[in-house]
Amino acid sequence: MRLTATLLVLAALILAPAARPRAYTLQYTSTAATTQVHWPTTNITVALSTSLNSPPSYVHATGAQVVLAARRALSRWALASNIQFNVTTSAAQDAAADGVSLITIADTGTNRALFSTGVQPGRARVSFDGSGNITEADLAINPLVTRFDAFGNQVSSFFSTDGAQDSYDLESTFVHEIGHMLGLEHSGEVAASMQPRQGTNGTYNLPSFTTRTLSSDDVAGIRAVYGPRSGLGSIAGRVGYNSSTGVAAFGAHVFAEEVATGRLVAGNVVNAAGNYRIDSLPPGQYRVVVEPLDEPVAAAQIGSNGGGYPASTLSNQPPFVTTEAGTVTVGAEATAQLNVGVNGAVPAINPRFIGTGASFQLSTVAVPIVPGQSQTILVAGDNMNAAPVGTVTGVSISINSPYISVSNVQQLNGFGIPVISFDISPSILTPPGEYSVRAISSAGQVAYVAGGLTVDLPNGVPAGQNLSDNSQFFVAQHYRDFLSREPDQSGLDFWTNEIESCGRDAACRDVKRNNVSAAFFLSIEFQQTGYLVYRLYKAAYGNAAGTPVPVRFQQFFPDTQEIGRGVVVGVGNWQAQLEANKQAFALKFVQRPEFIARYPRTLSPTQFVDALNTNAGGVLDATERQNLIDELSANNTDAGRASVLRKVADDSNLVQQELNRAFVLMQYFGYMRRNPDDPPDADFSGYNFWLGKLNEFNGNYIAAEMVKAFITSIEYRQRFGP
Repeated sequence: MRLTATLLVLAALILAPAARPRAYTLQYTSTAATTQVHWPTTNITVALSTSLNSPPSYVHATGAQVVLAARRALSRWALASNIQFNVTTSAAQDAAADGVSLITIADTGTNRALFSTGVQPGRARVSFDGSGNITEADLAINPLVTRFDAFGNQVSSFFSTDGAQDSYDLESTFVHEIGHMLGLEHSGEVAASMQPRQGTNGTYNLPSFTTRTLSSDDVAGIRAVYGPRSGLGSIAGRVGYNSSTGVAAFGAHVFAEEVATGRLVAGNVVNAAGNYRIDSLPPGQYRVVVEPLDEPVAAAQIGSNGGGYPASTLSNQPPFVTTEAGTVTVGAEATAQLNVGVNGAVPAINPRFIGTGASFQLSTVAVPIVPGQSQTILVAGDNMNAAPVGTVTGVSISINSPYISVSNVQQLNGFGIPVISFDISPSILTPPGEYSVRAISSAGQVAYVAGGLTVDLPNGVPAGQNLSDNSQFFVAQHYRDFLSREPDQSGLDFWTNEIESCGRDAACRDVKRNNVSAAFFLSIEFQQTGYLVYRLYKAAYGNAAGTPVPVRFQQFFPDTQEIGRGVVVGVGNWQAQLEANKQAFALKFVQRPEFIARYPRTLSPTQFVDALNTNAGGVLDATERQNLIDELSANNTDAGRASVLRKVADDSNLVQQELNRAFVLMQYFGYMRRNPDDPPDADFSGYNFWLGKLNEFNGNYIAAEMVKAFITSIEYRQRFGP
């Protein structure tokens, strides 16, 4: 269940009543937090009610738009995890215990009964057994939905898919409630799709689309339950009052920021025993913060009395002061321990709202920020009084990111609540993700708005602008989309200059942009990481069932990141690092349960090699086949199997055979960030069209105009501008 975001319009000097929030971690069956609520399988059947095809009056969209919103919402969770949804259609209208997991928008008595107030846009009902296994989950939207106006009154509202003023974005509601259907509670991070409040369209004078996109916290949460987890690490420990062994700080929010970028990656809420665990963290250094949840997310409303976070208990938890617990190094497949003692005292400062100077609004939902564009941010709350220039008395503001600078911190008076205004200047290279606002008093107390700022393009980009037209941004985004890392300075400068060397010659710039874009797929780094992952799946499994491709988006990128971790071609001892990564990855790959199920260790070397060769399309000649059989016969271990698999994947015939297929698939993975058959597509007809065209031109992407078509497509450009 989600509630309406509080909205404070400063010009009106009125504080709207706070809607009841909840905070995040995984769903549990009791406060013991030992039995997790989850689906027993990653293959989940969900039915779309026929009500989606004929929307009621409170849904201002066509049936096709509603169905697309639902399918896109399901796809977002599937792309972030190992979940595969089997989407069917049902004539059922009620979110009821009938054995069908249903998404419905119907106005029925059963659906109305799910809601106790109009400011709950959606509701998920989840049924599970004594082992925590979900047996059914349903989603309904509120037929009597309302919103708060500027004076704190509840007024009638509606749902839309186009950002209509004062409506709720239907896709965002679907995304959030599907998270509950999958076993997630609410998040303590303001920018998360699973944060407890949904803003209406028009908050900050913008469409409220940011929660359509999963935050890194949402992704970490769903991967903690359903995977993939290979190559990732964790931070875990205990939080207690005054010492780590003290009384449990039940309901505390523990979150981890990347030291290198300042992005908030994931968080967790401390359970009744004082324990927390943040899973699915890429290896690296993290800054860990422990904060009380006292707005924008309140601990007293974390969860229901029947689950792991009963409100009746959390409402009586003693206060404590936000603690910056230190820096932790997280390794792959490892858990870093960090126990924390928090100071049990009433915080001197408490930022409860965030907003924008341009809109003169404060709310409890994240502010979209745009790389390369300065803007004024507002924070407000208890004792949020700025330190006057030249003094040290008052509150200072900062952001823990080298990409975002803060200036012009000042007090805004006369609004009935202390408000601090400050300007931010995000670099054009600011990575996508969530960033926190850090406040520190003159006495040294700190407080955060965790994930209060979000780079979630195209949200916030002014009309008529598109960031992909900026050469530096265009190149940096290719590093993220194809190499799964931030750009190194020398590479960024080289490829940016390739485009900028054209000056204002539009034709030249178009050609250079096409060539620079294609260069990332053809680069040594991608060929030895992403394309290797593609070939490993091809050799191991052939094509995925019912598809013409061997690997899916949700499998591809986590594995590619694992092979490429710490590798920058041309920098340091990159070749040795890459080879070590390949060996480690291949070994883990053959030890995965799905691989062993396909290739039991009882298989003979001949059976193993022949199965791989068949999947790969018969690429081995007789000598190569016999050599691999002999090699495995001499070392029939997991390491031996990994070595043979790599040799099949690296076979020159396979490399050449799959090059065009992989090139086309990467257009969808890299540019569109989805599978070829994901919404808005429904099948592989687009993929097959481009593969046919690329083959027709013998792999010449320029003559086939393939890269050009993708980087100028509406779908690609809409990632970076309205």
